[in-house]
Amino acid sequence: MKQLLTVTFVLLLLFSASQSHTHPRHTDPVLAELNDYLMAIQLLRTDDPKAADIFGTWTELREASWKIRELTDDENMTMIDAAVMEQIGKTKAKRKQLLQECRAYFAELVSNGPAVKIAIGESIKVDWGNPMLEVPVQHFKILLIELKSQRTDTAEVTLATDVSDEILFWNKTISLNPGTTRYTFAVCKPLSEKPITSILQVSDGLGNTASASIRVKGTSTNEAPYALLPSGSAYRVVVPSGNETVAGQHVTFEKSIQFTITDKQTGNPIAARIEVKDNDGKSYWSPIKGPSYAVGREERGAWHTLLWDHQPGPYFYVDGKAELGVDPTGKTATIYHGFEYKPVTVDVPQSGEVRVAMERWIDMPERGWYSGHTHIHTTDVGIPVQFSRYWPIVSQGEDLHVSAILTLKGEWESHAIYADEYPMGKREAFSTAEHITFYGEEFRNNPYGHLAFLGLKELIQPISTGALGELGGPDYPPNSHVLDEALAQGATTISAHFGIFSRDVPQIKTPWHSTGFEMPVDVALGKIHMAELAGNGGQRDVWYDILNCGFRVAATAGPDWIIKDTPRVYVDLGDSPFTLDSWRKGLQAGNSFITNGPMLSFSVNGQAPGSELKLGKGPVDVEVAAEALMPNGPVPVEIVYNGKVIASTSEKATTITLDDSGWLAIRCGGAHSNPVYVSFVERPAGYAEPARKFIGHTERLEEWVRTKGLFDSDDQKQVVLEELKKGKAVYQEIIALAERLGRKLEE
Repeated sequence: MKQLLTVTFVLLLLFSASQSHTHPRHTDPVLAELNDYLMAIQLLRTDDPKAADIFGTWTELREASWKIRELTDDENMTMIDAAVMEQIGKTKAKRKQLLQECRAYFAELVSNGPAVKIAIGESIKVDWGNPMLEVPVQHFKILLIELKSQRTDTAEVTLATDVSDEILFWNKTISLNPGTTRYTFAVCKPLSEKPITSILQVSDGLGNTASASIRVKGTSTNEAPYALLPSGSAYRVVVPSGNETVAGQHVTFEKSIQFTITDKQTGNPIAARIEVKDNDGKSYWSPIKGPSYAVGREERGAWHTLLWDHQPGPYFYVDGKAELGVDPTGKTATIYHGFEYKPVTVDVPQSGEVRVAMERWIDMPERGWYSGHTHIHTTDVGIPVQFSRYWPIVSQGEDLHVSAILTLKGEWESHAIYADEYPMGKREAFSTAEHITFYGEEFRNNPYGHLAFLGLKELIQPISTGALGELGGPDYPPNSHVLDEALAQGATTISAHFGIFSRDVPQIKTPWHSTGFEMPVDVALGKIHMAELAGNGGQRDVWYDILNCGFRVAATAGPDWIIKDTPRVYVDLGDSPFTLDSWRKGLQAGNSFITNGPMLSFSVNGQAPGSELKLGKGPVDVEVAAEALMPNGPVPVEIVYNGKVIASTSEKATTITLDDSGWLAIRCGGAHSNPVYVSFVERPAGYAEPARKFIGHTERLEEWVRTKGLFDSDDQKQVVLEELKKGKAVYQEIIALAERLGRKLEE
């Protein structure tokens, strides 16, 4: 693995052993089945009281699951205490109840049709009349799929469809026990009245295959788009459906502000984020018509979601032109379009007509650099999960070239599975040549850490383990094994919130605020490509320690819950065209920098970030080319060598002297480059001091696993402990190497 710099032959053997050992899929089939059902239930509950009742059972299970963790976290009990064991029993009984309710409910729906019925026997038989399903445009219909085993052994059934943004199916492999029935589903969400077809492919691993053609036609409707009814709420969230509507109604404004936003150089209309205020600082963002999307914190006039208070609004996005139904008197408007354009603030004229030509101060794509966020959830901008079709106006308004939206399991009452409105992969309907939206996954266990996966072909179950699984499931598998599955799919693996909440924490707890204790092990075993350094959390000193152990883990940026004015990562594509594949390849290689505004340029002896500079014996002089640009000109940069600032300069070229292996990077206020790795002959990188920290870090997790971790068997616990042991062994070898070389990290 490129990110792991092997420091001795022993380390190389350890790493090879960890890579050659392949783990079977560790997902509990019951937990995977329930996750699948809950994704459908939380859609169906809006219009079906039976589904809403079942979702209520999940809420009870969620509370029972968290009660286990309250006993261990707040009352400091261990898993063998009687009260904890009793609560585990109650939780498993509630989980069994939920499973039975879901199966009975889906069996009833299948009997009333339509449903794709698949029998798995000596061959695969599909009972499906291939009807044309009619669904109102911008609404959805659940199509159930029934799998029935007629075999005497377990069947590994794989189901997959071609990629579609209108007939949605989450590719999966289901272990179907003899004589059992299992259900799954597709979501039909037509974007227009044009008929569409998707082919569901079924195979059983024995050479048997079959298929079903799913056909959908959108129908016209005068109804407002589908509205989400959140759990425990008395209001429906309704988003405008066209250029002449507000909350589904035709309107005419007596007084308004009319916006026209263009690019100064080309004269073409561009999307933008706008904030409107009066002389008292009061903000206005609604009502608005035209291609737009508003983000506010109040229910007044806007569409509110349960996560609204995470947002820094109010503000709104427009696509070139829009009209705000507000008296223009005494108003100011500030217009933004990403980091590469100068923001503009204007006094709104009495006529209400605001025409602004946005001026670029730098064109990064022209230089081969493209921005992105690698960790987003759709309510980052207050978008209810059914309304992700509004994402393009957000990504274009922020001038964000790549948006990675991650599915996860939430700890909120509103959703069992969250940000799951589309399967893994690029969403063509919501992407342009310059702005790509795709779906990945955030896999979470709070003590082990949160992981972001980009480039998955299918969702990895159980999505979260431990308390965040919310189904009373175990703290198993370890993140290490989950990472194996992601790597097998060719995904880019990211340690989210890198290093946050892992140091100076008096007690490891299952809810926030502790996370990331397995991260050092996962890095040591070569399974983490990137560190989410900027966004929600991220600790630079922890990243420096990882780099100073000799590992090559590039930094990235993902805002998580808040998108406005948050750091992003810029990736250098060189001569390659901008595609999702080329961008992810450059990202994973570390050909990038993270920034909250400044634009960096950096190389060492001509080697770009992510590269390795091979040198003979030191000391050696090298030339560092470094620049940080802001709209008003360059700003000074600091040159960082193995975590220490060795120069602060405004010069574009600086000569420095190096005498040992490690890494070089540059930083300034609001930006940090990824490293150029320096390799002196016969002196592999790695310091003992940070390695000792990570051994202590891992030993704390070992103690938690032994006493507070929830496992279904002692074998599961031993597997986790064995992974931690393997990670510690790598750090012990780093210490031995550093001591042999006489290398010491100066404080």
